[in-house]
Amino acid sequence: MIFFKISAALLFASCQLHGAYASCEPEISYPAPKYDKDTLKDTFEKIETQFQTLLDAGSLDGSSFSLEISSPNQTLYSHYHFDESLGGSPINSSSVYRIASNTKLFTALGILKQDAEGKLGLDDEITHHIPALLSGNEKSKWKGITIRSLLAHLSGLPDNYGDEDLLLQLSDPSAIGLPPLSEAESKSLPKCGAYSDWEVPCTDSDMNGYLRKTDPVFAPQIETSYSNVGFDLLGQVLAKVTNMKYESYIEKAILKPLGLHETSFEAPDDSVAASAGSGSDWGVDEGSDNASAGIYSSSSDMIKFLRWVLANHADITPTINWFQPTAWNSGSHSLLGYPWEIFRTTSIIPDTKRPVTFYTKGGGLTEYYSYSIIIPQYDLVVFMGVAGDLTVLNTIFTGVLNPLVTAAETEAQAQLTAAYGGVYRSIEQGLNSSITFTQTEPRSLYISSWISNSTDVMETLVSFVSSAAGTSGELYFQLIPTFKTRHSKDGKIGEVWRFIDVIDDYEYPTNATTVWNDYCVVNIDPFSYGAVPLNEAVFWRDGADSASQVQSVTLSAFRVELQRE
Repeated sequence: MIFFKISAALLFASCQLHGAYASCEPEISYPAPKYDKDTLKDTFEKIETQFQTLLDAGSLDGSSFSLEISSPNQTLYSHYHFDESLGGSPINSSSVYRIASNTKLFTALGILKQDAEGKLGLDDEITHHIPALLSGNEKSKWKGITIRSLLAHLSGLPDNYGDEDLLLQLSDPSAIGLPPLSEAESKSLPKCGAYSDWEVPCTDSDMNGYLRKTDPVFAPQIETSYSNVGFDLLGQVLAKVTNMKYESYIEKAILKPLGLHETSFEAPDDSVAASAGSGSDWGVDEGSDNASAGIYSSSSDMIKFLRWVLANHADITPTINWFQPTAWNSGSHSLLGYPWEIFRTTSIIPDTKRPVTFYTKGGGLTEYYSYSIIIPQYDLVVFMGVAGDLTVLNTIFTGVLNPLVTAAETEAQAQLTAAYGGVYRSIEQGLNSSITFTQTEPRSLYISSWISNSTDVMETLVSFVSSAAGTSGELYFQLIPTFKTRHSKDGKIGEVWRFIDVIDDYEYPTNATTVWNDYCVVNIDPFSYGAVPLNEAVFWRDGADSASQVQSVTLSAFRVELQRE
């Protein structure tokens, strides 16, 4: 084999049976597009028209919301809707929402920062930092519950404390067959949080006492189960290792350095509130739940925060990349991170199997919902804050994200061919060497022809790879960026790319089903020639500026530089 993305065809090749279509396309097959205010103008005009249609139909009644879409450098689109019936001031970029579980992103970032400083380790057991959780001979139930497992909702701990009890939500529990509580059971309930009608906030001591008496839902590392109390414990860890109140640490380490002046743990003045009307959780003191759901913020601040995360997610701590998935979530396309809710799909981009990954975090309290979305593939971040009727969120979600991704893909492909496409030839006298890079939507940037010293490399490689794979399907060589650069002695900047084989169609064993068409194992660096990667290409620009024109390409293993026509 040669630079293979190993697919199901190879996995089953020894069976010598027959098959169907499959493709293992890389998620990142080009750099993210560059944006200015007009790049996606047509798409945003269509989205704006959709909002007007919804407004005219009354579909936005009962809700106020903020929506912002941003590149790494600037907000590209915003839409603010104000429902006067909810009261309060008109909505703008500074309108403040309860962001609920989006608070967990700030808590997680605090943990990663402390990991980078060596104040804690992600594999520390939680009782190392909070010995108050131990009681008598109960040490065994905490074994294996680490900071990492808490970040990823893999601790097995229950979800909430002092909240989410049907006793508080049903006027007559017997109506659904629940028995009345005994006097002893009633006395054992917490006297804080929802059990006090939010008049008495729960404390860390209250929570720890509850957890000492409560069994986990699962043993750690067995199954994902969302746990607010897990993040509340992480807040206690931050307080312990920094010798500061949790809230003070987050403000000092994250909010102030990032300039998030509209973000806090206390309800701001009502004049800047995104009002949700009566009966909302505005102003409720979350107490010991602050680390999981306590923050108030605006769309402007959240976009600024998400931009920072997009730019720095791989460099916060040497221990992990913050976008690294950690466990499967429910459904076949959902995973969990720290604590990102990750969705990966091949269904949005037409005419290709290339996946798109969304790193999201949702959060909800009574009459408030917030949603953070990062799409690294396109260098886009999205924030939505909703007050009032939360059903509008689904309408916004579908009506915005699908056209946004489709338009970003189209723009990325257009910029790709403009930057790299075309014919590159040797200027050395007597050397018949050339290569042509072509772009199409299904294939992205690929090699359409290649002559090396009068040898048709494409014909040779396609024959060799097809023979090794046992396939008669159509095969092409796609380029993918490594996001690494080199610098020449004369001041040029070089972008290092690799090219890999992609099989559009092949035969595979008849005892396999088409389910296995999605099975892929990737090897980007399988062969070298003279200790140089065989599939490496370096695009050289005419200066040190990454925005300057690509002038040539070096095919490293072939020891040749070809000039762009």
